[in-house]
Amino acid sequence: MATAEVQPGETVLVVGATGGVGTAVVPLLAHAKARVIATATADADILRALGADETIGYAESEYPSDVDVAFNLTLPGDHLAGVASAIRPGGRLLTITYPVPQQEWIGRDDVGLAFVLDMDGAFGGMREVGELAIRGDLSATIGRRYTLDDGVQACVDFVRLHTTGKLVVTM
Repeated sequence: MATAEVQPGETVLVVGATGGVGTAVVPLLAHAKARVIATATADADILRALGADETIGYAESEYPSDVDVAFNLTLPGDHLAGVASAIRPGGRLLTITYPVPQQEWIGRDDVGLAFVLDMDGAFGGMREVGELAIRGDLSATIGRRYTLDDGVQACVDFVRLHTTGKLVVTM
């Protein structure tokens, strides 16, 4: 979130909002007082409950125009031109997917592009996220629970099924 520098009142498009990252990002954006537009189909009610102001389908033709910031949480890094077309000049596109995107792939030099995968905690912000969770302002969205004996099935479901939130395997 800190890397995106989202300001109150900015419009943010979240592509892939129903996954584990998206169901955490949407409430963080709502907490930052951004206007959140999230991609969803059957899970639109869940995203609205998490703070999305609007939900749209996954088709690029449904993307709004002139958003300030777009988060890509699902599309491959070399397929972001459609997302980039939704962003106003001077806006920002952040992605967590491989391949690591190149500016020329999005067809826009007037949009900031950042690959944000913070495996080392270099970008910071986790303390603030933890504090929100402790206060109850950010909860985990759990799509399905499995026993350890069903751990293999959890992996299969993660790859093959549409999931909302996180899949949890308990011991």
